[in-house]
Amino acid sequence: MDAPMEVTFRHFEPTDRIRNLIDDHITALDDFDNGIVGGRVVVDGTNKHGQKSVVEITVELSYRGGVAIGRRSGEFPSPAGPQVFDTALAGAFDTAESQVKQHFRKRRPQETKEMNHQVAHGRITKLNASVRNGFIEMPDGDFDRLSEGDEVLALAAAGESAYGPQASQVKLIGPLA
Repeated sequence: MDAPMEVTFRHFEPTDRIRNLIDDHITALDDFDNGIVGGRVVVDGTNKHGQKSVVEITVELSYRGGVAIGRRSGEFPSPAGPQVFDTALAGAFDTAESQVKQHFRKRRPQETKEMNHQVAHGRITKLNASVRNGFIEMPDGDFDRLSEGDEVLALAAAGESAYGPQASQVKLIGPLA
């Protein structure tokens, strides 16, 4: 994430456990490699019902191209325990994250299509010469393809067979040292 997340509490005094839980969700956004550039979390306990607050949780994630917003509410303290707040917080983060993922998924089809037709470096892990197929280990996973222990350059085919992804071209580089 490019900028730190702003965390604000209104009419609500958070416990250390709640602060740590929010920090954990924010830290998890660093693994979310989709261009989140900043954001904020607002926990608002304005609505009171006797000794309890109905806490409104808002998570805003800024990304290149827009802002994703997740909102949830939960009673605090709850007779069901801290899980009510925890679930509401997780739900707000999940909603905002899924909006960001959806935005980038819409943008990626063209990029993915272009990448599928580029030569990729891999290593043949298993080969069945009698049926002329095998398996190639690629940096981003295993793809059904060709031979054992050899290093290859592979060009992914446009479509998949009943057995999975296919290589349209495979060039032997040499044995892996």
